[in-house]
Amino acid sequence: MQNPAVELCIMNHETDLESSASTYDSMLQSLHDELNNGADFAEFEDPDFFKMDCATAVSFDYEMNYTIKQLKHIAGYYGLKCKPRKVDLIQDIVEFETDADNSDAVARRKRLFHYIDILKTDDYMKTYIMM
Repeated sequence: MQNPAVELCIMNHETDLESSASTYDSMLQSLHDELNNGADFAEFEDPDFFKMDCATAVSFDYEMNYTIKQLKHIAGYYGLKCKPRKVDLIQDIVEFETDADNSDAVARRKRLFHYIDILKTDDYMKTYIMM
């Protein structure tokens, strides 16, 4: 039984590679120039736009990754009223967390809740965590 012959053909395209590299370099330089030109992106420097975008992302995170029970714990930590609907609860939490005056309380809550999650994974300590 004969093995089929394999023919390998290597062509030298150095000029194509050099041309591609120079095209890539010119595109990269063009992109760099565009990004450094602040006048073109002035309309994106609206802080309310980014604040709204951040609030939307946080709302989506709470909607997809948290239960109502977890959200009630968060609201309770902040001293917010626990609303019966998840959407209303998320709205209140996000409104509280996006307020710059509450940044210290938000950072503290996130740190402490992270510690609770760590304690829940410990075989001994998890018996003492009720959340």
